[in-house]
Amino acid sequence: MDVSQARVVESEIRVRYAEPDAEGVVYYANHFVYMEVGRVNYLRALGFDPSHWNHSDWGIVVVEASCRYRSPARFDDLLVIRTWPEDVRRTSFAFAYQIVRGKDGRLIADGRTVQVAVDLDTMRPIRLPPEIRETLSAAAAPSSL
Repeated sequence: MDVSQARVVESEIRVRYAEPDAEGVVYYANHFVYMEVGRVNYLRALGFDPSHWNHSDWGIVVVEASCRYRSPARFDDLLVIRTWPEDVRRTSFAFAYQIVRGKDGRLIADGRTVQVAVDLDTMRPIRLPPEIRETLSAAAAPSSL
């Protein structure tokens, strides 16, 4: 994943007591929660209010998610979630993520999600609103640095 090509937004989260498993390592599914924090903060940084989509006739749904685990995170670790758009299409967009430990920069995990704009009544894909598509495309471009 090449973070140097797009505008990156960083979010911080501290590992909470309930998130590690019996071995003391953050349970694997929680990494997807961290990516969601990054995704919502990214959209907010671009000027979009993610709660607006909950009150309209269309929404964004995650249709694909992957995560590669690199190093363990443990209770009270401060994590930095780096998020950037990787691909923007007519009805969908993809975000890439790196989760690193704040104190030493060690890579904890990297991942990717694909989101699709849908009509909430039919759950069928629709075109991304032009302002969202254009803004995400500009943020994904190397010239946006």
